[in-house]
Amino acid sequence: MEDVAATLGTDRHVVIAREVTKLHEEFLRGRASEILDQLKSRDTIKGEITLLLGKAEESAQPTAPRVTVRQRIAQIIADEKLDEKAALKKIAKERGISKSEAYRELQRGS
Repeated sequence: MEDVAATLGTDRHVVIAREVTKLHEEFLRGRASEILDQLKSRDTIKGEITLLLGKAEESAQPTAPRVTVRQRIAQIIADEKLDEKAALKKIAKERGISKSEAYRELQRGS
């Protein structure tokens, strides 16, 4: 839980499911910092444990303004001295989309 709190943030929602479908079944739900405090107060933690992580909240992630495909192509061409086709391929890889989708975004002006 210390790693979860340090990596994903102390406000990330988590569930610790312990001994699921067994006699001593237990679920701890809350923010990572709250669950960490609960676990630290115990002498030992035994049993099979399943850790569930909630998705990141929108407000918790600072979002940078999205750069359009056209702006990013201009940036790559200027910085890396690539041609438009190579820049488009790089953008597609960065965004996890196909080259044809990146090209369509370029044509739309996105």
